[in-house]
Amino acid sequence: MTHHSDAAPDRPVDPTRRLALGGALGAATAAVVGARAANAQDAAPTGHLSGKTAFVTGGARGIGLASAEAMARAGANVVLFDIATADLPNVQYPLSSEADLATAQAAVEAHGVECMSYQGDVRNLADQQDAMRQAVDRFGSLDVVLANAGVSRAGPIEDATADDLSILFETNVNGYVKTTQAAVPHLRDAGGGRIIYVSSGLARTGNDIFGLYGSTKWAINGFAKSAAIAYGRDGITCNVIAPGLVNTPFADNEAVLGYMMPGAENPTFAEVSAAIAQGAPLGVGHLEPEEVAESVMFFTGDATRTMTGEVLDVSYGSAATSIG
Repeated sequence: MTHHSDAAPDRPVDPTRRLALGGALGAATAAVVGARAANAQDAAPTGHLSGKTAFVTGGARGIGLASAEAMARAGANVVLFDIATADLPNVQYPLSSEADLATAQAAVEAHGVECMSYQGDVRNLADQQDAMRQAVDRFGSLDVVLANAGVSRAGPIEDATADDLSILFETNVNGYVKTTQAAVPHLRDAGGGRIIYVSSGLARTGNDIFGLYGSTKWAINGFAKSAAIAYGRDGITCNVIAPGLVNTPFADNEAVLGYMMPGAENPTFAEVSAAIAQGAPLGVGHLEPEEVAESVMFFTGDATRTMTGEVLDVSYGSAATSIG
């Protein structure tokens, strides 16, 4: 699969792309949605998101999946939106696969809620509009949106090619903008809702290893504040969580670890975390996705109903050293 050209940013990455749902991807049409979990392990939850619908980009693994499961435990029906294409040009590490997306759907359904998954690209506005339209048709509303899909990039700024820059900014910045564009009409129809953007602790300071990736996250912090102003009177809150290093394939891969520990032979995620912990105020060097998901949940609850335009640092004290 190759990404679309700059001349046609909203054309599908691959016109043969299909939905990835509920165990059947065959000649079924793109309008098919995931089946109800017949073997759910628990009765339907009755938490504060019961009767609501959550839409999660990058939902096949990592922070997206952990957050989707947390919202499912709180009663939400969930839509998992993910590119589910492991080998994407100009990305330094494998992304999620169709198998990951199917496994994620089963994990969410095991909490006793309904889940549909959609194999699409956040760079394509039409994909997101279609997925959200299907979600509303099936579940009745759209209430919580987690803009989480992103790609990482490590290495010198001068080494990045035009294609490297295109996929980085089209995914991490324009993808978030398109998620917002697709979601706002449905959130308005629901009488309001929550948009939560996953940024990064790197959006609080400069960094010579992640200079380009960090700049995309600086952009998201600013965009979220503008969205908060634009949509506040519609009852739509727009907030950001900014995690530090998180134990996901996004960070735990050869390319990223090699830049974070130059000169080390086959560095591991644990070694990188231990090095960070030495200089961190809490002696912690990374977070697990489930810990970040707790902060996502904070912005879905009653305590944050009048909070918007906020950036919540979830970075084991690293924000104490920055002024951003």
